[in-house]
Amino acid sequence: MTYKGKFITFEGIDGAGKSTQVKLLQQNLKSKGIDCIVTREPGGSTGSEKLRKILVDKNKYNWSNLSELLLFFAARKDHVEKTILPALHEGKIVICDRFTDSTRVYQSQGKQDLGKFIELLQSEVIQLDPDLTFILRVNPEISLQRTNSRQEGDWRVSKLSTERLMQVINDFSDLTKQFPNRCFEISTETSPEESAKKILERTMEILE
Repeated sequence: MTYKGKFITFEGIDGAGKSTQVKLLQQNLKSKGIDCIVTREPGGSTGSEKLRKILVDKNKYNWSNLSELLLFFAARKDHVEKTILPALHEGKIVICDRFTDSTRVYQSQGKQDLGKFIELLQSEVIQLDPDLTFILRVNPEISLQRTNSRQEGDWRVSKLSTERLMQVINDFSDLTKQFPNRCFEISTETSPEESAKKILERTMEILE
């Protein structure tokens, strides 16, 4: 698929600083006169936002693993069609908080039989991969502290053990080995500004 813009995604466990770094990258790019939009998953389009309410509901219906996976991809398909691709074709930079990499980590956990199905849906249904992905890494204690201090954090994270959180963090890190040409890991345990500087430098490399 060809388009004039660039698609940049941010991944990592909740509390890793994705929202902060997404905003900082948007600000830094706009200060350079670069047109960009910010979006998120699940969400980012009218239909996808409706599905988001179902997927993040604390009192949600007890979906099967496969049913939940299909809901995520239905939301993603609408998001790509209605928001991401139109912006990319206009030559804009699209910055997205989460994409298929999050599905690879969370929805295939302990359910390896869904791993191949995730790749099939990605290649045959979504048919769009990021040009650049930043994997934000933070230790489990900081993740829990940040998540529990805000109302809109992922409520499921607070229920995970430190060991389980560490496994998720490492699984995100492993994406840099699976997709070395687009995935770059950035520690967010330093100041937000320091992390943002590294992110901007790498972003400008692909834009130039």
